[in-house]
Amino acid sequence: MAHILEDLQRLAGPVPAGPFSGVRLVEDLREVARLPAGSIAVLTAAASRAAGSYRLDVALRDAAAARAAALVLTGPDLAEAGRSAATLAERSGIGVYAAGGDLAALVVGLERAVAGDASDALARTVAAVRAVLRAGGTPERIAEAATGALGVPLPEEGADAPGGHLGTAVEVVARFAELAAAAGPADEPAGRSRAQLLTELLVAPEKQAQELAPRARALGLPVDDWHVVLRLEPVMEEGPQRYALLDAVAARAVRAAREIVGPEWNGALAGDALVVVRSLPRDQGRAGLREAARDAARLLERVRPAGAELRCGVSTAHRGLLGLRTSAAEARTALRRSPAPLAVYDLAGLDRMLEEWYASDAAHQAVRELLQPILDLKGDRPAHLIGILRAYLDHHGSPARAAEELHMHRNAVSRNIRRIEALLHADLDDPQQRLALQLACRAARPAL
Repeated sequence: MAHILEDLQRLAGPVPAGPFSGVRLVEDLREVARLPAGSIAVLTAAASRAAGSYRLDVALRDAAAARAAALVLTGPDLAEAGRSAATLAERSGIGVYAAGGDLAALVVGLERAVAGDASDALARTVAAVRAVLRAGGTPERIAEAATGALGVPLPEEGADAPGGHLGTAVEVVARFAELAAAAGPADEPAGRSRAQLLTELLVAPEKQAQELAPRARALGLPVDDWHVVLRLEPVMEEGPQRYALLDAVAARAVRAAREIVGPEWNGALAGDALVVVRSLPRDQGRAGLREAARDAARLLERVRPAGAELRCGVSTAHRGLLGLRTSAAEARTALRRSPAPLAVYDLAGLDRMLEEWYASDAAHQAVRELLQPILDLKGDRPAHLIGILRAYLDHHGSPARAAEELHMHRNAVSRNIRRIEALLHADLDDPQQRLALQLACRAARPAL
């Protein structure tokens, strides 16, 4: 953008590279200290005479402190003033220029050049759009291409764009760049929906999910908010009927959730379940969790197909992208821990503490060592036996109460407990062994 000042006489200092924020007419040198950053200051003849006689060095220091782009002196006999401040101008990084003729025409001409006329702004917009389409790929590459074609950087979030026609061009290109980033690289399939992207955010490896976050924001997914997740699963075995039921539920679940509560719900199919996410800008605490549980109960009634059973797990609230994934894991854990149609993640915090403990390498290794003979069994036997052992220990060693929870005969529970004791070489009458195995069963069960 240095061409804006090419028609003026440069007296001293560097040629400013821009971008320029505007043009300011200065009648009193004390105003220089209050110049907006990036502005071109045009001094009136009176202010120029004052600067040229004894105060140009002060004006240059004030302009540098304000991060102005250039000073333009007007009036006769200005060459000497420029030479006297040459060293200071170079050091301060402020270009000093001289201009004659009509002052009003000078200011208007500079303002027009800074803002850019309509044809110039349109040409820059076209060039930037073409550059963005060629760039593709990551948001960083797209922003770099758009900036190079526009000649000014795209504004950061919350920052103001330049004024005038150029500002309009910047806003148009910035929005187009957001959409291009959301669409992803040119070799990806088009038409990626919010639901598809939400699914990827939940099931993709963590690093890949973080790379998808800018695209999610551009599509309007509030990934930075607080999230509560509802996980809906059909009560039936794996197979085509299960997935057909999920498709039927998904077609109306999000619509029903938005009708029940509001527009802050999004949904997606994730593996063998439907995940519905409620996102809010603030944590609603325990009251919010109770409200989410009530909403989940109403949602189950609204979307349950005739003759089909659904279960729903409800998470606690977590913030951000990683929080979204944590909430999804909690909703799944709630379903695994309770046979109830509506299961809320452990409000007392025991499950949370166990999962955080089990996330450490040392705890993970300790649990595996305790349960390894069971984990080495084939098929669904590990999950079956660990479930029996957990229920038996949770009910203080009562085969009858464990059998009631598991819907088994008490003799079958007793036989399996004896087998487990033999496999683990464990003494379930020992309080320390009993506690260690109870914690291991609770920590390991969600991973089975």
